[in-house]
Amino acid sequence: MSKASATATPQAAKTPQTAMAQSAPMPCLAQEKVAMRAYEKWVKGGCKHGCDQQHWFEAEQELRAELARNNTPRR
Repeated sequence: MSKASATATPQAAKTPQTAMAQSAPMPCLAQEKVAMRAYEKWVKGGCKHGCDQQHWFEAEQELRAELARNNTPRR
């Protein structure tokens, strides 16, 4: 094995999510809150099946944004 291949970082490790996670701490979300928000989105969307992952992702993003807004100091 060459030195270059032994020290090279795989491209998969350089994703935007990885870079973002390293630069800013992500707030911890309670799974119950995410589940409730995802369920609300499912009901609001007409209880259509097959969108569970999208609802979960959106719920996480919304709750993180709310946490960030609530945790920023106001002037």
